[in-house]
Amino acid sequence: MSSEMNRKTFLKRAGLGTVAAASVPAALATSAAFGGNLPPNGHRIAEFVSFSQAAGPKSGPVGTLTSPRIGMNGAVTFDPDAGWVKGGGGYELFDQAAAVPKPLKLTGQWEANQFVDYSTENVNTHAQLNPYGLIQPGILTLTADLDGFATGLTMMLVCNVGALGAPGGGLTGLDEGWFLEATPYGDFEPAGVGITHLSVEGISVTA
Repeated sequence: MSSEMNRKTFLKRAGLGTVAAASVPAALATSAAFGGNLPPNGHRIAEFVSFSQAAGPKSGPVGTLTSPRIGMNGAVTFDPDAGWVKGGGGYELFDQAAAVPKPLKLTGQWEANQFVDYSTENVNTHAQLNPYGLIQPGILTLTADLDGFATGLTMMLVCNVGALGAPGGGLTGLDEGWFLEATPYGDFEPAGVGITHLSVEGISVTA
């Protein structure tokens, strides 16, 4: 993107919340300033805007939903060696089976709680995944608290890089997006709408 205005326009249209909207331009500026020669400080970032869905119908805090779906955005900084993560974003819960305009059932912010695991391997072959510029395909696992919904949920953020191809390249073996386990509406899995980005080492999300 050629200007700060273009980045802000993109973020607004993508629906990024307060945390991500403030953080993404700073993260881009950080990586650009180092020109690819990034500091080995252990810091990495994860950013995403995507939708996931649970099998329904199922009853939960806002009643029975036929096809529970959540749109979520977020930006976090994490250090897998030190074992910490911080950041968050926003979410919207609705019933995908409802007619448009689909009624909003629940919305709020979410916050990263604890670091659980970080892998840069294909889950099936255990082949190491190669970085692609400043992108590192991989899987970040953490726990998250969603305001008004549930706390201590296990979340997986999955980043694939199709340009690198099959195992040994940029495919993790899981669908791109985010997974959320054991929620009041069951497990959420990527719905095929959205994108996730994990960075190489040396990039931090700043306000």
